[in-house]
Amino acid sequence: MRNRMTTLLFCISSLLALWAVAVSKPPASSYTIDTPYEFPILPGTQEWIDLGDTLARRRACPVPDEILQHMTTDALLQTVLDYPFLSDMYAFNSFEQGYIVVRRRFAGLWEFEHRPDYLEALSQYCEQNASLPEEEKTFEHYIAEHLYYIYTGIPYSMAS
Repeated sequence: MRNRMTTLLFCISSLLALWAVAVSKPPASSYTIDTPYEFPILPGTQEWIDLGDTLARRRACPVPDEILQHMTTDALLQTVLDYPFLSDMYAFNSFEQGYIVVRRRFAGLWEFEHRPDYLEALSQYCEQNASLPEEEKTFEHYIAEHLYYIYTGIPYSMAS
């Protein structure tokens, strides 16, 4: 009887030790794709023109979920900034309204804002480009700033 009790206690303590090791190890990151998605059809190309209308062009631009979910946050941010219809955010009464519509249409934006480190990645991107002379700034830089203000709740007019 004593041997059984000793064996049982040994098994329980071994399982607890294995569990403690497993819990203390950080999980392997599921974000294994560290390059931005390359949209297969881009504005200005003959393929884009041949699609004919906006709806067909939008349908040609989704990023597969299995790619979105495995991209690093930095690669995902660049993918968002490269999205051909990101400028649609400016086609509404407010940037916030446009943002909501584009987020509904483009899963990459939704995925980005649900990452735990999305604000850090966006902040670093904006900081890296803040010192660029105005003539070197691109649309991508300005829209990143707008996104930062939306996510932080800072009115853009106060930051300008």
